[in-house]
Amino acid sequence: MKNTIKIIASLFLLFVFTASVAKGQDWNVPASAKNKQNPYEASTKNISSGKKIYNINCKSCHGDAGMGNMLPLQPVAPSDLGSQAFLIQGDGEIYYKINKGQGAMPTFEKTLSDEDKWMVITYLRSFDKNKKESKQVAEVVNPEVSDVNLVLDINNEEKKINANLSGVTEKGDRVALQGIELSIKVKRSFGYLDISGDDAYTNEKGNVTIQFPADLPGDREGHVNLLVKVTDDAYYGEVSVDRISSIGLPTDPVNPLDERAMWGTRANAPIWIILSYVGGVISIWGVIFLVLFQLIQLPKMAKNKE
Repeated sequence: MKNTIKIIASLFLLFVFTASVAKGQDWNVPASAKNKQNPYEASTKNISSGKKIYNINCKSCHGDAGMGNMLPLQPVAPSDLGSQAFLIQGDGEIYYKINKGQGAMPTFEKTLSDEDKWMVITYLRSFDKNKKESKQVAEVVNPEVSDVNLVLDINNEEKKINANLSGVTEKGDRVALQGIELSIKVKRSFGYLDISGDDAYTNEKGNVTIQFPADLPGDREGHVNLLVKVTDDAYYGEVSVDRISSIGLPTDPVNPLDERAMWGTRANAPIWIILSYVGGVISIWGVIFLVLFQLIQLPKMAKNKE
């Protein structure tokens, strides 16, 4: 009898706990928050940026947006943030939930900037069928691919760099990857100079084209070392191309050691340093000779006193 009572009590407590947790997932979004509107346009750049932020901060629990592969937590599993059931909410409601968190959902109020949160919402809206039909949101959907390939085409005369990004689908077709941010850098003496600009995102053909700075120097033949890579390496892996090209401004190299400067060799040291050094050496040796002279004079001075 006692065991039966314990079992019933345990089941009752489990029911109460489950109900309380489930209730904790009910959101009470203030009306003022619901009225918030996304201030950012649904551009390829913004959607791609939102996807990157989503993959880092949301994917581990919510899975791939629109795929239904959420983490199977109990008693309440995370929502599929790309589903129509979720996207029926307004932008302000989604923003509030990302910002405040509740229950198992952490708060991102201080973890993500306001812009980052809106970028995530912009990305999620790309799965909204109603928005797609009205063409209010640009759709950026890249299939799962392998063998990601980055190809460079450099026009030295026009000083243009074109990069193309593609991958192979499960069916074996090579397709362009759209909306992916590329980093384009030039190796300098003490690191890399980023020349990508703000719009280095692949278009629908997988291309990014940038204008190389006309005044960026290379060696005597204009050779520079270019490094182009996919910034979202957490998703696509390390994809990069390192190439030497004569796209730079031909420049005679200047050896800093040839100048009369602080870092120059002895012959090219600044005059004031040379004079200071010589003056210091003369002063020190002068003091030494003076001391020696005085020491030599001590016996004579002692005899004179006697």
